[in-house]
Amino acid sequence: MLTEILINLFERDLSRLEDEITAYETEEAIWRVPEGIKNSAGNLCLHLCGNLQHFIGAILGQSGYVRERDREFSDKNVPRQDLLALVGVTRRVVLTVIVGLTPEVMARQYPERVPGDMTTDSFLVHLYGHLNYHLGQINYHRRLTQ
Repeated sequence: MLTEILINLFERDLSRLEDEITAYETEEAIWRVPEGIKNSAGNLCLHLCGNLQHFIGAILGQSGYVRERDREFSDKNVPRQDLLALVGVTRRVVLTVIVGLTPEVMARQYPERVPGDMTTDSFLVHLYGHLNYHLGQINYHRRLTQ
């Protein structure tokens, strides 16, 4: 079932996000933006958590989360432990919501307007791809800045 697959993938890659943030030698390196790179790993981490907590937590799970997307890219020097705590909260929200999605909900149109007017199951796959894309950027950033 797709729900079980998504749970396993989000669990795995949110754990990988924690591993990447933990692997930085210094907190300063998490926030470094070398020439030719647009975003720091810290900002990408904030962006991923905001994205998932909005589209999965708030929209599908009615969590009450209010996204401040601009802050995902403007905040700087958030301590590593705060980033890791945020990833942990995001993981719990994502997994809790996905576990509760019925096949009927998964087959319905995603409840918020998104490009392509996707069904919920398709949009969750899209969100997983988004997570993985930025996870790769964070991995590259970490290796580049060490």
